[in-house]
Amino acid sequence: MATLVLTALGTAIGGPIGGAIGAIIGQQADAAIFAPKARQGPRLSDLKFQTSSYGDAIPQIFGTLRVAGTVIWATDLIERRQKRSAGKGQPKVVEYSYSASLAVALSSRPIRSVKRIWADGRILRDGTGKLAEQVVLRVHDGSPDQAADPLIASSVGMARASAFRGIAHVVLEELDLTAFGNRIPQLSFEVEADAGAVGVAEVAGALAARAVEADPALQLTGYAASGARVRDALAPLAELGQLGLRRSASGWMLAGADAVVSTPVDAALARVHSAAAPEVAEERRTALARVAEAVSVRHYDPARDYQTSLQTAPVAGGAARPVTLELPGALAAGAAKAAAQRLALVAGDMRRTAQVQAGLGALALPLGAVFTLALAGEGSARWRIAERVVANGGVRLTLVQHAPPVAVGAAAGDGGAAQLPGDLPGGTTTLAIFDVPGDGEAVRAIPLRLIAAAGSDARWRGADLWWKSNALAEPEALGRVGGALALGTLALPLAATRGWLIDEGAAAEVVLTNEAMALVSIGMAQLLAGGNRAMIGSEVIQFGRAVPLGGTRWRLTGLLRGRAGTEDLAGPHEVGAPFVLLDDPALMALPDAMALRAVDAGAVIERQERGDPAMVPHPIAVGSRAMRPLSPVHGRCEQRAGGGLRLTWVPRSRAGARWRDGVDAPPGESRLHWRIVWPENAGSNSVRELDLPELDLASGTFVPGGTASVVQIGDHGISPPLNIHMA
Repeated sequence: MATLVLTALGTAIGGPIGGAIGAIIGQQADAAIFAPKARQGPRLSDLKFQTSSYGDAIPQIFGTLRVAGTVIWATDLIERRQKRSAGKGQPKVVEYSYSASLAVALSSRPIRSVKRIWADGRILRDGTGKLAEQVVLRVHDGSPDQAADPLIASSVGMARASAFRGIAHVVLEELDLTAFGNRIPQLSFEVEADAGAVGVAEVAGALAARAVEADPALQLTGYAASGARVRDALAPLAELGQLGLRRSASGWMLAGADAVVSTPVDAALARVHSAAAPEVAEERRTALARVAEAVSVRHYDPARDYQTSLQTAPVAGGAARPVTLELPGALAAGAAKAAAQRLALVAGDMRRTAQVQAGLGALALPLGAVFTLALAGEGSARWRIAERVVANGGVRLTLVQHAPPVAVGAAAGDGGAAQLPGDLPGGTTTLAIFDVPGDGEAVRAIPLRLIAAAGSDARWRGADLWWKSNALAEPEALGRVGGALALGTLALPLAATRGWLIDEGAAAEVVLTNEAMALVSIGMAQLLAGGNRAMIGSEVIQFGRAVPLGGTRWRLTGLLRGRAGTEDLAGPHEVGAPFVLLDDPALMALPDAMALRAVDAGAVIERQERGDPAMVPHPIAVGSRAMRPLSPVHGRCEQRAGGGLRLTWVPRSRAGARWRDGVDAPPGESRLHWRIVWPENAGSNSVRELDLPELDLASGTFVPGGTASVVQIGDHGISPPLNIHMA
């Protein structure tokens, strides 16, 4: 547009010559305005944010570096529905959880391993390999013959599944998204492509496919090479190591300013100057006002989990805007500081350019060579050959004054403080399986098994559980169990009791699994309403007061023992008996089908910690307390005429805890049926089954002073006995 306007304007003012001048000016204006966007080389931000756009470059990783990668395959979100109890007397709660599977490309160069993984800045996989969330992780090293991932193959078909050969990538199968707001988090990976640090010469040589000589002290922890051209990937390295093209006997090579190449410089110097020092034909010196006031190196700091860091060095006398080298690699703070100082010294000292005339023998000097030369009227100085031109019967050399290099690593750099997440909590895991009585609301035909788990570290994130009907059976997934509100063991022996009354004199001391767990005290109304229900061993108790004793130890007083029909199990309890708070939604109920098959011996729960392939078995003890009728109560013995006795008792119902009508409780079984055993004479017992809660015994058919035992025979079991003294 500017070309047309200025051409017409110039023609109107100055004729054809004016039109030509206007066209030239217009072309320059159009070139500035409509110039295509420049291609960008690697930048630090390229490694920080995960992408999934077509055309994104996949970098070549050298050494060890933290990268976000590129999503190359993913599934839709996977929804799961789970129903759980919200507590006694509360309706069921339906919960939804989501997961996703995806593949992330990390490097277009083979790698050795993937170490730590971060999700939204938090540790997802720590340095020990432990995973914080439920996910299956597979690493493909990018070898030329790697096979397709089985998940991708099963999803799209083996014929269409790409193995992504030559691209190192990871596959995360069914990553649990609950902790990330049900969305795929921003992932980053610590990728180890080479063992140990890598030198600038090593990286540049691999990229340029030619020999490279550089300061061996220039070592990088990691480097990400990317860009539309090799030049883009090499540019930061060339600036860091002051690399340039040098001519050697074997051809062109990349070398640092002070690298020794195969062409001997000193042997050619004799042909450069004669007896007199060379005269300076032309000299230029950059003004300090145009020299940067400082040079910075922006890099990733391994000591700060590869967070971005900036090291700056001032340029003596410089006044222009600072310049920054964006290094897409990992460098220790001290090494980055030394590199910045070296570049600052170069920027301040390499301001002088001189042209001298030499003989044809100067053609033997390689471009980029650094040597000491004394010019006419000056002392000796270090110079670098920037250009050679054959002219006037000799060779005109363009020399740039060269500053001596600064040893990398000699500077002290400070990367600053950072809040770094450590490895995931370790510690020990406690898992206990409780045979729980019924809740008194409904008759159960299946045992009720509750699984409680917790870790000694309060940050314990749960464990994955499998169920096996016997040691040789195939495991069936149960899902993940979370940390219980209060789980521990009995710290002191607890004596037996008859129950029924609040025991103010006794106390139970328990040790909880970690210090984050706590127990609370409640009032009498809450206690009588069923609050603070817990289990010690197989006995259900309630407690009114909980007093902390320091650490994880607590004293429980105001005890109600033998609750929910467990009075026959009301002690004694030994030290180490498991303790759990029952009204806890984190407790996992064993599914009914599995609980029914676990009535007999041999069933096992297997536990697997996150990131640990080992399976820890937990046998399930035989028991079906929720299926057994409750023992009869209020046993009485009455004297009858003629020396006989009448034994009576009151049945209890598994479904009548609320006693809704205040008159009759539901039977809880298909029929009421009892079995009574009593001593008839020395050494023998009589047994009778009956459908009424009473029995008349004639004189001579029992042993006076003996004890009769009454049990209820239910649909799925026999109750604990009620003993009646026959006085």
